[in-house]
Amino acid sequence: MKKAIHNSAIWLLALLMVTFGLNKFFGFIPVTPPVDAIAQNFMAAMFTSYLYVVVAIAEIVGGVLLVLPKTKFIGWLLLLPVIFNIVAFHMAHDFIGNGIWLVPTILYGVITYLQFNNIKKSLIHGFV
Repeated sequence: MKKAIHNSAIWLLALLMVTFGLNKFFGFIPVTPPVDAIAQNFMAAMFTSYLYVVVAIAEIVGGVLLVLPKTKFIGWLLLLPVIFNIVAFHMAHDFIGNGIWLVPTILYGVITYLQFNNIKKSLIHGFV
């Protein structure tokens, strides 16, 4: 049961990250701007700079690496700052928002909880 939950969480998070990363390039999911003026300025600065592309690539690559057994830990590490910034942005500026930000946050938390011992071993012994 634990393994099924873990695998489901990994695949769902990877699917979400790849989908949202690709959406930054192709725009197939409409994004409503936040109500907060500071958040709007932040989003405008992000959309008009290199950061938008970097985040999109990190989401796509992190999602793909997460589902590959040998690179799962690297994918988890790559998605850490992405998820952290999603949470920080919504906590500070757009808490209610559309609520979809909670899904990757919860999935990342579930994966981290279920993989804690493996993550600890990887950090202590390296990536090999």
